[in-house]
Amino acid sequence: MSDIVQKILVCPLNWGLGHASRCVPVIRMFLDRGHEVHIGSDGIALDLLRVEFPNLPFVRLPGYNVQYKHKSFTKSMLLQLPSMLSAIVREGRVVSAYVAKHKIDCVVSDNRLGCLGRTSSNILMTHQLVLRLNNKFLSRCATWAYGWFIARFDKIWVPDLPPPNHLCGEMIESNRFKDVSYVGFLSRLKPYFGKMMQDVIVILSGPEPTRSRLEEIVVKQSWHSPYSMLIVRGLPHCTGPDLDVPDYVRCVDFLDASGMEKAIGESRVVIARCGYSTVMDLMTIGKSGILIPTPGQPEQELLGERLAAMGRFIVKSEADFDLDKDVKKINTLLLDFDEYKQKVANAVEWSRKYTLDSFENEIKKLLNK
Repeated sequence: MSDIVQKILVCPLNWGLGHASRCVPVIRMFLDRGHEVHIGSDGIALDLLRVEFPNLPFVRLPGYNVQYKHKSFTKSMLLQLPSMLSAIVREGRVVSAYVAKHKIDCVVSDNRLGCLGRTSSNILMTHQLVLRLNNKFLSRCATWAYGWFIARFDKIWVPDLPPPNHLCGEMIESNRFKDVSYVGFLSRLKPYFGKMMQDVIVILSGPEPTRSRLEEIVVKQSWHSPYSMLIVRGLPHCTGPDLDVPDYVRCVDFLDASGMEKAIGESRVVIARCGYSTVMDLMTIGKSGILIPTPGQPEQELLGERLAAMGRFIVKSEADFDLDKDVKKINTLLLDFDEYKQKVANAVEWSRKYTLDSFENEIKKLLNK
């Protein structure tokens, strides 16, 4: 329990479920220490946090409504830049008013660039200090503009290990910002060892239409695969159309943290996008798997390159993904279950070198200024 109860507003970006899911352990830490937590977000990110924390007050923020409308990630972002900037301005107004009305002491924003209060301390949580686009010149321009938004925050938290052991690589290699703290991996999951209920779990996430596209690929290939499978569609509070799948494939729209822990623990192989929060989850619980970067998204492609070099994951493109062959390949890493459990234990011990206690220390330092 903290000596002083602080009012903290946590605002994850609604860009898939990754930003919201990595805020779950942060919110739990604040609540465990007696702080009063408010939530600010929109869309499925807000839906996820309201499932995990149904009794917490919340404010609905303007949505960025990002979609991958073109094969080129850079072109998609440029075309949507005006609407994104408008959302940043509008969310800033909403958060400023909310901070004043509820006397919020600290705002923790996960990649929402407009979520700052005039009278509060303001923290940005991000795993990107450098933006990587398909064009080097545009990357430099985007990074400069992005840095202007970042500089408005009092503190930057990077959910990664410090260099040279960092997972994000060049995405966090910047000397432009002084007040940066590496707070380690953030995951809402813990290792779970249960009876194997299915060969494969497929975890779908990300903005549309990329979520649906991977879903279609997996469903189509499931008809030609012998593996029992659980598909988690990543649709909280949403009943999407039923999927036409074989009898040995089960589908659920969404799982909360405890349900996801159990489902992953009861699955031999994980198939997921190469999103950073998904990778943190798998690294923390020591799980290997097949990762499929979102096409044209440089962040996931870079992360995929680093993970493939580590040898713990198989990284495949959408075009090259073969459910049957890739599952057989990853199974060769899991032949010895005792060795696998030891790998899990080592991964958990490694990830706990940096614990959520560092967040409490950061908050104390910030609020005592």
